[in-house]
Amino acid sequence: MTYKKKLILLGSTAVLLAIVYILTIVFDPARTNARNERFTWLPAGARDEADRIEIYCGGEKFEMVFKNGSWVVPFGSVDVPARQARVDDLFRILSTRGAFPRRGSGSGSHAELRLDGSTRLVIRGGGGLPLLDLLIGIDDSTGKAVFLRKSGQNEFRSGDRLISAYVNGETNSWLNMKLFDEKSVAQVQRVQVFFRDYYGTGEEISLVPYEDYTITRNEENWLLLVSGGSADIETARTENWIRAILEAQGEEIITEQQERTDEVNNSFPAVALIRVELGDGSALELQIGEITEDGRCLALVNGKPYLFIFSQLTSVRLLRNREFFQYTP
Repeated sequence: MTYKKKLILLGSTAVLLAIVYILTIVFDPARTNARNERFTWLPAGARDEADRIEIYCGGEKFEMVFKNGSWVVPFGSVDVPARQARVDDLFRILSTRGAFPRRGSGSGSHAELRLDGSTRLVIRGGGGLPLLDLLIGIDDSTGKAVFLRKSGQNEFRSGDRLISAYVNGETNSWLNMKLFDEKSVAQVQRVQVFFRDYYGTGEEISLVPYEDYTITRNEENWLLLVSGGSADIETARTENWIRAILEAQGEEIITEQQERTDEVNNSFPAVALIRVELGDGSALELQIGEITEDGRCLALVNGKPYLFIFSQLTSVRLLRNREFFQYTP
């Protein structure tokens, strides 16, 4: 055999071996299964197209809408801000390629796995078209994954049961319950506190247990202003209190207009008014109602068309008498 023929033979053998190696990789069952397990529910860019999220669970429908650059939850004519970070987390888990192994393709298993549409997540884009219509079933035998199926497809998979938690969670878990938009202590110039009648605890301990007062900036520190003059107060304690006001959150909201009006009229004869004045001349106002029998109270924030309900602990944390801010030995 000549040198040239040997070279051709060796080259052909090398090419053949390379082809065999590539085919082995491509058709390797383990690798094929691994590729099948890696799956994403939402295509790239769908997050930017989405303008509505619908959740169906237990016969109820819950909806979020993208308006003016943010997600809101419609309650009749009132839009309540949604928790933007929670919405972002939902899109992240749906659009990130993850482990969602194929578990079957027979329609006969759908009812048994509750993939019949009773629990469903629909994400819509422009024109109301669904970007994703996802049916959520029961947990698998491990309890760590949930069965999932796209509407209109027989194939079903399993994967991160956190998706189920998003769909089966309480409505309140989607609502931004912060009383005020993002503000910092550095923006605050003055805080005024007015007590009306008595500080509600359900019992009249005295007619006026707390006196009105004003706290104002004094260069790097704070001053307490009362009818008799002014006094220096503890900076850290004062700023922690202001921060508690700015970061306060409710536990529930009341949005119905008539119920809102009735609740205000019934609970606000015994309230405190907290007015936070900012350096830009604007002000935040919070009215706190009396504590009810179940240990909660109502709060009304200026500019918000609904009431907040929060705990007695929050109420006590926000309503401080003026002695609270004085220096302690």
